Amino acid sequence: MAANLRALRAKDNWTASALAEQAHISRRMLQLLEQGGVNVSLGAVNKLARALGVTTGSLLGKRPMARQDGAALIEQVLATNLVSARRRLNLTQETLAQQSGISRAVIAHIERQARNPSLHTLARLAAALDLSLEALLSQ
Repeated sequence: MAANLRALRAKDNWTASALAEQAHISRRMLQLLEQGGVNVSLGAVNKLARALGVTTGSLLGKRPMARQDGAALIEQVLATNLVSARRRLNLTQETLAQQSGISRAVIAHIERQARNPSLHTLARLAAALDLSLEALLSQ
């Protein structure tokens, strides 16, 4: 994500201050993200992706893709993908919790769109489901 942030910001001639203001995050948070040194929430990543005009999942991938008008909310995309992947592997929330090290309650909250998980939490869930973060967050 750090490389994508730096490249997109440079391509569109955003200053760190201007992008941080547009995304409603602190300039310091943006700097830390561009250095790859902070565990941020999905909400913050979504704000940056929106400000940059790319999809949230692709901001975490190899090639950012333009956001389409009317795209589903990232919380809906995450919940749908998490439930689908879990069911595809015939996993209960409890089994996924054991395999990922994330509590069943947190998984249930994410599936109900009642939680703003960190990227660290999502990475652990994606690994347990044999998915990339980009796949977990893409339509």
